[in-house]
Amino acid sequence: MKMKGIDIKGLINQVKNLLMKPKDALAEARDVRPAMKDLIVYLAIVAVPTLIGILVGYGLVGYGTFRVYARMPIGWAVGWALFQYIFSIIGIIIFAYVVNALAPSFSSKKDQIQATKLAVYTATPWLVAGILFIFPPISFLVLLAGLYGVYIMYLGLPVLMETPENRKIAYLVVSLIVFIVVMWVVGQVSTAVMQSAMGVGYHFAFY
Repeated sequence: MKMKGIDIKGLINQVKNLLMKPKDALAEARDVRPAMKDLIVYLAIVAVPTLIGILVGYGLVGYGTFRVYARMPIGWAVGWALFQYIFSIIGIIIFAYVVNALAPSFSSKKDQIQATKLAVYTATPWLVAGILFIFPPISFLVLLAGLYGVYIMYLGLPVLMETPENRKIAYLVVSLIVFIVVMWVVGQVSTAVMQSAMGVGYHFAFY
């Protein structure tokens, strides 16, 4: 991961390689030591599809079943998308710190840069697939993309955290539980902050 300046084309190729050839991408990333700020920039860019997906899907397209659709007012959609964008990034960074803190418990090497790389790579499929929120009825596919991220983490633990094979599954399971808890808490906080900022409860337009 080389982020001297923002090379969008290079970043796109990096994401493509991670999604199509995760083993090769992880092996290539193993000895690269980016700055923490570069990892955050990578994460912020990769999270843009989710931002766009939520904004368009919930503010313009709408969602629902049986020909009854709800749509957020555009101001709410912009706020919701921005809050989800910002707090998702925060949640992933928190997750990276927890993964690093857990490393010694699973005979793995404690290294914050490697743990952060692992966290952002794990989140990449989920964040990229967030563009599917543009059409909410198929947004469940974002969850499937998240499962692919689990596979990337499974591959990445021995490469980036030097996790022994006999500790890999346990480390993965505990990390996933932590991820779910962290993102749930972050989601609750982002919702509370948004409601407080807007000063009113959610409301929707039906059509």
